[in-house]
Amino acid sequence: MMNKSVKAVLLSALVLPGVGQISLGYKKRGWLIISANIVLLYLIISEIMQKAYSIIEEMQKSGAAMDIESISNKTAGLAGFSDNTFLNTLLMLFIIGWIISILDAYRLGKK
Repeated sequence: MMNKSVKAVLLSALVLPGVGQISLGYKKRGWLIISANIVLLYLIISEIMQKAYSIIEEMQKSGAAMDIESISNKTAGLAGFSDNTFLNTLLMLFIIGWIISILDAYRLGKK
């Protein structure tokens, strides 16, 4: 049988940050973490979609072909961190929050 801290860590790491806290009985804390991560994911996806729409609009204005190859070439450089400071900040907050959630679940499981 798996001990509480390992189970909580796995839930927070592999399912969703905050689920480990909920499994340990810290429901308010878990739901707060889940809510914060959902808001961050919404903002991240919104920023990415906004960038995608601007690329499509730019391609339409320039009269570029709208085939898979040209879209792929246009978006190839966007795979890593972008020049969008807001998006980079959101991504870093999400990653740091996920790590903190994992560590917090482990700490709470050891109590």
